[in-house]
Amino acid sequence: MKSTYSVYGVLTSIYENRYSRSEVNYLIDLSYSYSYTYLKYRYKNLNKVLLAEDVNLQELAIDAIAPLFERDETGTFIKLSKAFNEWQPKIESDQQAAFFINRIVAKSVEKFAAELLRQSDPFFSKILDSINYLIEKHNYKKKNLIGATYIVESESEKKIGSLPDIKFINELPIELFENNNEILKQIFNYIKANTDSTPAIPLNALVMKIKQIKMSSFNLSQSATNGNEIEIESVVNKALEITFVKMYESYLSKNKIDENEADKFREAFRNIIIDLRDGGISPGLHKYLLEQMPELTFENYEKRYQNIFEYLFKILKKEIINQLNN
Repeated sequence: MKSTYSVYGVLTSIYENRYSRSEVNYLIDLSYSYSYTYLKYRYKNLNKVLLAEDVNLQELAIDAIAPLFERDETGTFIKLSKAFNEWQPKIESDQQAAFFINRIVAKSVEKFAAELLRQSDPFFSKILDSINYLIEKHNYKKKNLIGATYIVESESEKKIGSLPDIKFINELPIELFENNNEILKQIFNYIKANTDSTPAIPLNALVMKIKQIKMSSFNLSQSATNGNEIEIESVVNKALEITFVKMYESYLSKNKIDENEADKFREAFRNIIIDLRDGGISPGLHKYLLEQMPELTFENYEKRYQNIFEYLFKILKKEIINQLNN
């Protein structure tokens, strides 16, 4: 059944703060459909990171757009109203309004996915920090294009044609990534010399490509400015060692867990490390311990182990980052 609402009409009502609940529901449903499609296809290869056994794609799609519908004490939809008012060219038709919603939803999903990757994967986080450093160092810019964050050479880049996508980044020649300080320059030059695409680099796709290369060669660059290489094996082993020492000092030696439980924890964290190397861990952190304790219910996990396990996981991530920064 065709909706009786127009996107432009609903956005105007929201901007003027005279909206009805049914209008808001209509816009939420529309935004959700965009968010779901965007997550399903743009991040289809990241299910391990983005999906847990108790978190489905529908729930993630809702979480990704939730910030767009935040209201202040007067009931004003702050972000939606501000974005609608500042959008250029000015929105004056239903077609323009639909395009606007599509773009701001895509931007919100990109931000959500990047934050989820940061939280679940310290290697992704470290590489992203290094790329952001290169962007600042070489005076490149980040720009939102068709809903995704791209690196561009200059804000004055006006001509936007076809854009490189994840597939393009994944198929780039490996030699473009050999010099850490020149990665962005090399990719820009390659795009201009070998394609008709706009010289723009999708940020999240680039980070994931670099991680794949570094993991496959089993080393990770220490920083964007330091050519020394740190073996992944050394990084994760040291981080695990420190985490296990902390587990002993805080829990095992104080009889808060027994030796059998400690062994299950150790195996769970080793599996987490395997997944970190292979793309990132699931937000359903509990599943790693439940795999080692099949008789354990989720309710008992929450009561008995959740605080301990999540605390030790924070230690593990912190130590991985510390090792990468040393």
